Parts: sequence; C-alpha cells; structure tokens
Amino acid sequence: MKNKTSNKNLKKYISIIILIAIFLIILLIYIPYTNAIQLTQLKNNGHSQMMGYIIKTKNDKTIIIDGGTHEDTENLINYIKNDKNKVDAWFITHPHQDHASAIIDIINNTDIQIDKIYVTLNNLEWYIEKEPQRAQEFKDFFNAIENDRIKENVQEVSLHQNIQIDNINCEILGIKNPEIDNKPVNNSSMVIKMQINNKKILFLGDTAEESQKKLIENNSKEKLKADIVQMAHHGQNGVNEEFYKIVEPKICMWPTPDWLWANDAGQGEDTGPWLTKTTRKWIENLGVKQNIIEKDGDITIKVW
Repeated sequence: MKNKTSNKNLKKYISIIILIAIFLIILLIYIPYTNAIQLTQLKNNGHSQMMGYIIKTKNDKTIIIDGGTHEDTENLINYIKNDKNKVDAWFITHPHQDHASAIIDIINNTDIQIDKIYVTLNNLEWYIEKEPQRAQEFKDFFNAIENDRIKENVQEVSLHQNIQIDNINCEILGIKNPEIDNKPVNNSSMVIKMQINNKKILFLGDTAEESQKKLIENNSKEKLKADIVQMAHHGQNGVNEEFYKIVEPKICMWPTPDWLWANDAGQGEDTGPWLTKTTRKWIENLGVKQNIIEKDGDITIKVW
C-alpha cells in the first residue's frame, strides 16, 4: 500500500514538473513574438533615390529613420496619420535632401507631433563650406529644426549613447566627422544599431569608406555584427566589402530605386557610373538570401 501511494505521489510530481516545463517552453516561444517590431522600408515616390524607414514598437511607438525627399512626404504623412499623428523618435542620419526633405515639410506644414529628433550635426557654415552647391537644402534643414514648435525636442547624440525606446535599444555607433574632407556630409552620417530581443539592425545612412575606418576603430567586430543591415549610400559607393564581411548580415535593406539597382543612366542597364552591381556581388558572395529593395515598393517585415 505504501509503495502504491509513493508511486502515485511520484507520478503526480513528474506530471507537475512536465506541466511546468511545457509552460516555460511556451513562455520562451511566446515572449519574443509579443516583443516583435514592424520595420517598413519606404519606396521612392519620385525619381530620386531616397531613404526612409518606419519602425513600430511592441507598445505601438513610432520611430522614423530619415524619411526621404519632398516627393516622399505625402506617403510618409499617410503612415503617420493612419497611426496616431505622432512620431515618438525621429533619427536623421544627415541633412541631404534625399534623407531629410520630408521631415522639413512635416515640421513646417503639418501638426504632426514629434517628441524627439535625434541628430549629429556640424554647424551650418561647415556644410555650406563643404558642399556649397547644396547650401539651400542645408539652410532649409537648419531652419526647420529651429522651428519654435520642435526646437526643444532636437537632441544631438554622442558616440556610444544608448537610447531606449520601448522594447528597442538604440546605440549610436557613428557620429559626425568634421575632419573628413572626402564625401564630408556622407561621412558625417549617424550610424545606429538597434537591438530587439536577440536581433540586431544596423542603419548606416550614407557612410563611406573614411567613416567606415572610424567605425572599425571605435567598435569591436562583434559590436558591428547585425542580422539586418541598411546598405550604405543606397547600395553603392558607401562602405566596402570588408565592412559587410564584418557585419555578416542575413537580410539586406537597399534604399535603392530601380535605375540605381540596374545601373541605368537612361539608356538601359549598365549604362551608368554607379557601383550597385559590385555591391550586389559582395552580398551574393556573403550568401545573403533576403534582399529588401526600395524599387519594389513599401515593404514591411516583422523582427522578433
């Protein structure tokens, strides 16, 4: 009788342990899904190359990276207004018009609330001196971020700063580089690494080889690895093959319109001077299976 009772108790304890184990397994599977984010790469709505990303966090906060040209403003506004007419955090990698014109329009011409704008900026005179042919677009950007309704919300980031936005940790891996004279504005792009659960996303803006060297100097190779990478300078003439080998991406996001993807200057494929085909070969050699390309329209993926 005693043995029977002991066996019953043993079976009972085993059953309890099995149920606890099943519960823990379900919990471990479920938690990453509830912590997922939505990441949208926006299409170009004009002929120009552009860059724009929208991220929706676990608790429905909205993060934007750049945003694109004046032609892209309406599409971006529709995304924001269909949500809650509010942007919780807006990162501007650098003030070139194909990255920053849409935010200028939104600041100047809408009532959309922007809680934080993160920038890494040299002074206006530096930009005009380095690229005088683009002086007006720099003036327009600086005027916009000095607008009374948002100027208190503009924050200059620092190297290795961590910014927590809901379930995303954003670490600043690259900032302005005023000493670089080659492609000076591109080489002063903000570089942002986002971590969601155990997944990492790397945004490079228009980073070029000179600032790539500083990224490698200032960060360990492990720090630069990412599951998803935004291809630098629209996928051509940005960072080099060495850098992508360090990153080891599984997914590449290309802010690349159709003509740039095909190196088409107007007379057909491979009639242009751009190096997109070279970059495409690097990524193919790395064995990347998923490429998200601007030319294919607005594309949203979930990141667990």
